[in-house]
Amino acid sequence: MKYHSGSRFGLSEERQSYIYWLCRNIERLPVRQQKIIKKLIFETAEGQEEALREALCTGRTLYSVATKHYMDEATLQRKVNKFYKKAAEVL
Repeated sequence: MKYHSGSRFGLSEERQSYIYWLCRNIERLPVRQQKIIKKLIFETAEGQEEALREALCTGRTLYSVATKHYMDEATLQRKVNKFYKKAAEVL
């Protein structure tokens, strides 16, 4: 997913940026934080964990991830929105 400045997902730019960069650097985080993010992905992915993980933790566009996983881009966007809202409560 590409980085966008400004308020998104009903979150301030600072909060959204914090979550974005945590996800993009998941492999560099302590195991405890990795587990929290992976658990949030599992809880919000509704059976599409790999697609959501790829959308959140790589620089690929939502369109390319959705196409690769044979899903609608709007569906993937809803999962990303749900993840960010839940992550804002936990992280």
